[in-house]
Amino acid sequence: MKNLVIALLLVCSVTAFAQEHKGDRKDRKEHSKEMKAKMADLTPAQFAELSTKRLTLRLDLTEKQQIAVQKLELEKATKRKAKSENKKDRKELSDTERFEMKTKMLDEQIAYKKQMKSILTDDQYQKWERGHKAKGRKGKGKRDGDRKKR
Repeated sequence: MKNLVIALLLVCSVTAFAQEHKGDRKDRKEHSKEMKAKMADLTPAQFAELSTKRLTLRLDLTEKQQIAVQKLELEKATKRKAKSENKKDRKELSDTERFEMKTKMLDEQIAYKKQMKSILTDDQYQKWERGHKAKGRKGKGKRDGDRKKR
């Protein structure tokens, strides 16, 4: 009987502990949604300035690089803001329109990457590239080829 009571207490405590973590995850998701909403309210200039300062801290940019990155980020933020305001319901897009939209988006990403490569030094670019890839993979499981080599 004593063993049964201990086993029940153990099961109850484990269950309570496990449920506590689920609440934490929900709180983080809600906080993330709130932050995204606040970031969406920023003007393109404000967004570009914040983004440039983050990159300056991470990559140790020079003044000249900061100015060039600021222009690039402002252009990117302006395009993003215009797209969000003129957003068409994705369900209404035909397959060809969807393909053209994806192609245009990828072309813009390629051009952005080339411009960043011309602004940054080789070491800075490699560091930016690693951070950029990690940001894109956020929340997704690792695949065999994506594992870091130690």
